[in-house]
Amino acid sequence: MVRFSDLPSGVSIATDVTCREIIHNPTAALFFRLKDWEDYPYTSLYSTLVKIFHQDKLLSPQEIPIYRSAVQGDRIIGVELKFVWQDGISKTAIWSSSPLRDETGVIIGAIATFEEVTGLVIKTQELDAHQALLQKMVDERTMKLRQEFEKRQSIEREIARLEKLNVIGQLAAGLAHEVRNPMTTIRGFLQLFQSKNDLHSYNSYFSLMIEELDRANSIIHEFLTLSKNKTNVFKLLSLNKLITGIFPLIQADALSQGKKSVFEAGNITDLEIDSNEIIQLILNLARNGLEAMPKEGCLTIKTYMDEEYVVLGVKDEGTGIKPEHVLKLGTPFFTTKETGTGLGIPICYDIAERHNAVIDVETGQGGTVFKVKFSRPKVSVDNSVNKGAATL
Repeated sequence: MVRFSDLPSGVSIATDVTCREIIHNPTAALFFRLKDWEDYPYTSLYSTLVKIFHQDKLLSPQEIPIYRSAVQGDRIIGVELKFVWQDGISKTAIWSSSPLRDETGVIIGAIATFEEVTGLVIKTQELDAHQALLQKMVDERTMKLRQEFEKRQSIEREIARLEKLNVIGQLAAGLAHEVRNPMTTIRGFLQLFQSKNDLHSYNSYFSLMIEELDRANSIIHEFLTLSKNKTNVFKLLSLNKLITGIFPLIQADALSQGKKSVFEAGNITDLEIDSNEIIQLILNLARNGLEAMPKEGCLTIKTYMDEEYVVLGVKDEGTGIKPEHVLKLGTPFFTTKETGTGLGIPICYDIAERHNAVIDVETGQGGTVFKVKFSRPKVSVDNSVNKGAATL
């Protein structure tokens, strides 16, 4: 017959239903860290030296399997319990318990058996931690590859754009003078013909031809603007004052089309900008916005601070830009207008790039907002900053 003390598994026996004295075999005594097992082979369920947890929940004495078996007659099988001592030592075991009855069937105590799985739990935790680390490394690498892929796509798009601009610049530089000289001559003769009384009946035709020559000259000027060989003159200037100076032109343009325009100047810092280029950028965005709106529409120009940016916003009340067209903004020659050259917005993007600024576009059925975000100058200026950023 196998003796109680020879059982390889941990065995604990409650000698009565109170569970105030639970005796242990050597395996259980070792588990419970009993130094004087032979003299004191027991513990109490109500000991404060150890806390017992199940699924991270601290169990009361009445919830422990051996007590439930002794008091309620429950038969518990395969419950994982974690024991934590006051000095921080913790052990985990799989427990089962059953009630002990006398010959009449009355419960007189309970017996619990267990197998320690502390090492297995630690290994599992280590494997879980290692798996989590590997997953984190995979996620980080995946994210890095995705960022590198997106960066590469962005670079490829930028290279393609610059190649187009380079071709345009070379074309503009090579043909501008050759084309403008004869156009100037033709325009001069047309103006001369307009002054002749005997050709007065042809004045409307002369005016139309002069307008077309001026339009062609304007297209050539836009070609030249896209040339890469451009020298900028940056000065610390007030964007608000710059807009105020040209706003009457925008108002006149709006009124001639039966539309309105407003300028809302925010409390912003001065910027290192090329005034001529920024004026061109503002006029291009404003005219684009006016052309996108029906009569009675209102164009809003606004400046404000947004975190580390000084923002120039131009908002129209048109019908918005189609999603497939938004991706093509900034591409030379792309236009949805019947008479457009497709160079106005690319010029704006080119100017923004030379100013280390970015252009964000928000569009919908209620209209479109072009936001030109300039980085704040590193040298602080006297202008106070409005921390509560406005929005368009």
